[in-house]
Amino acid sequence: MDLHHVRIVLLDQDGQATRQITSLITAIQAVRYQLVTVTEVAQALDILATQRIDVVIVALTAHADELNWLQTIRLKAPICPVIVYAEDTDESIALHALHSGAHDYVLASDLSPSVFQRTIRYARAIVAQSVAEQQVQALTLALATAMSAAQQLEQNLDVAIHEIQTPLSILLGYIQLFERRVASWGGIPLRERQMLNTMRLQTIHISRLVGILLDSTQMATNYGKLERRPLELGAVLRAVVASIQGMRAPHLLVLRLPEVAVWIDGDYGRLMQIFHNLLLNALKYSDLHSEITLTLRADGQISVQDYGIGIPNNAQPQIFNPFFRAANAQLQGGTGYGIGLAVVQDLVQQHDGTITVTSELGSGTTMTLQFPCTVRPNRLVELPTLINELDEVLIRQRSLS
Repeated sequence: MDLHHVRIVLLDQDGQATRQITSLITAIQAVRYQLVTVTEVAQALDILATQRIDVVIVALTAHADELNWLQTIRLKAPICPVIVYAEDTDESIALHALHSGAHDYVLASDLSPSVFQRTIRYARAIVAQSVAEQQVQALTLALATAMSAAQQLEQNLDVAIHEIQTPLSILLGYIQLFERRVASWGGIPLRERQMLNTMRLQTIHISRLVGILLDSTQMATNYGKLERRPLELGAVLRAVVASIQGMRAPHLLVLRLPEVAVWIDGDYGRLMQIFHNLLLNALKYSDLHSEITLTLRADGQISVQDYGIGIPNNAQPQIFNPFFRAANAQLQGGTGYGIGLAVVQDLVQQHDGTITVTSELGSGTTMTLQFPCTVRPNRLVELPTLINELDEVLIRQRSLS
């Protein structure tokens, strides 16, 4: 992707956008823009099919059917950024165009050389992020196939890890570019904050996918040796709920703990991962502001209950299989690759525990975990009491000697 030589197709029926944009790009020295103007969508499609085009700009008018044009262009050239140009009076149409497939829009009164360049960069960054996500998803699915052939797992994994560096490099490159631009400005306009925020969120998203790849490979080696130590399950669950609340999830999280302390010999990080995955699943497939309940019983049984979309009966036996997603979960949309519950079951079993699911379609799901645990008093003996008892022992020993 050449950031200093940008080829643009401008779809403009009345010529007003052509005059303004031509004047703008003439004044820009840092980047060489090559503008090709057409008046019909068929002409634009012909050029897109035969030449390298970096950006398409569609000038909106009051009478043309440009929204259908946008959809046609996106269908024929899905990886080409599309920007709409509109008069101030047509801003509502421009906003509607974003829902029809445009990556960004610009108003005639706001158009300046700097705004024009930032709009171009932002639209191209959005497309780069979309291509990166598609690449990562393809790599994840390829990994599922590789896992069925154990003798080829290491080779395919090396390829996947190598290839995933490309989309990450694209995103990080844009972040660095925007950071340098922002550092040279006196203030940070709203558009730039949105650009940086988009880059940050997408980098986090890609990093999470890398974590999914890592989890799927670690499943093949049982995650290595667990670092077990005595842990109070109530404290672990409170930490998980606090981390979810720190994400400002728009749900009501209810934590119910027994009056006694329930202890487990476990790996703190892996236990956090188990309950974090289960709560994120409950959040993902529940309505906003609905209740999600996390309950710990004195016998070591833990349940995560939601009132979301539920799991079909025929899907429940497969719900812990790697890369499986129920049909209604796929229709729900959002990201997901079917690895989270498989990781949860594997980690629960390594802690000598069990996990089961009960669910009713449209009413919610309950995940029930059982660990081998011991029960101790919920409050430790206070330090002054321990000191007094120790003094009494020492006094008795001295008297005997």
